[in-house]
Amino acid sequence: MRNLSAIFLSLAFFLASCSQNSKSDKTKVESAQVSAVEKDTLETGEPEYALASITADFMQYWNYHARYVKLYRDFLALDEDAKPIKKEAFLIKLTTGKYLPLLIHTENSGGSYKLVKIPANLAKDGAAVIADYAKTQLRYFKMEGKPISRFNFKDVNGVEYSSENTKGKIVLFKCWFIGCKTCVEEMPELNRIVEQYKNRKDILFISLAIDDKKPLQEFLTKTKFEYATVPNQEKYMTEKLKVNAYPTHFLIDKNGILVKTVDTGTEISEVLEQLAVQ
Repeated sequence: MRNLSAIFLSLAFFLASCSQNSKSDKTKVESAQVSAVEKDTLETGEPEYALASITADFMQYWNYHARYVKLYRDFLALDEDAKPIKKEAFLIKLTTGKYLPLLIHTENSGGSYKLVKIPANLAKDGAAVIADYAKTQLRYFKMEGKPISRFNFKDVNGVEYSSENTKGKIVLFKCWFIGCKTCVEEMPELNRIVEQYKNRKDILFISLAIDDKKPLQEFLTKTKFEYATVPNQEKYMTEKLKVNAYPTHFLIDKNGILVKTVDTGTEISEVLEQLAVQ
C-alpha cells in the first residue's frame, strides 16, 4: 500500500477485523435533504459515541473510524452547527484537516455525520491522514454517476472484456497487486460474493492487477481467486480510475456508469445487494 491513504486502509482493515445561494435558497436545499422525522431527530440528536472516548488517542480514533465511518454511503451531512449541507461540501471541509466526521444518531438510512473540530491531542497524528482520506473520498464521489473510462482488457486466460461486450452487465473491478497483503487476505471473502451471485450471468467480477501475466498465473495456482484477472493495469488504474491505494473496488451499473467506489468486501456486498435488484 502507498501514501497516507494506503496506511489508513491497511490500519482500517486490521481494526475492522478486531457562488453560494441566498439564505432563502439555502434553506430550501437543506429542507429538501432532511425528512420531517430527521428534522425532529436532529434537534435532540446525540453522537453515537462520545467524542472524548473516540479521540483519546490516535488508535482510539482509527478504531472508531474504521468501524463506523462509511463515507461512500449516501449519508446525511451536517456542518459544525448540525445544519444539513451537501455531501460534496462536507467532504471538501474534511480535506482541510481541521475536522473529523462524528457519527450522529438520526433516522437517515445512510448514516449521519457531523463536522467536528479535530482536538489538539489528535491533530499531530490524525489531521493529515483524515484529510488525505477525505480527498480520496471526494475524488471518487465526483466520479459517481459518470461513465467509467473506456477499457479493453484481456485476462490471464485470454478472455476479453471491453466497454462494448460488458454492456447490459453489472461490472465489479478489484484493483490490486500480489505484494499487497490486504488485497490477498480479502480474497476468500470476495470468492464468497462470487459464489453468492454465480447464477447471475449479468454480473461480472474482474480484477485489475499491477503485476505481469506470468507472476499472476503462478500466484493463482496457489491462491484461489474467482475473479477474472487482468495483468499490467497500473496505468489504467492510476490514470483513469485515479487509484492511489490498494485494494480499491469499483461497482459499475449496466449502463457503464460508476455507482460506488469502496474499500472492503463487506462494502461490496452492501452496494451490490442494492444494485443487483435494480
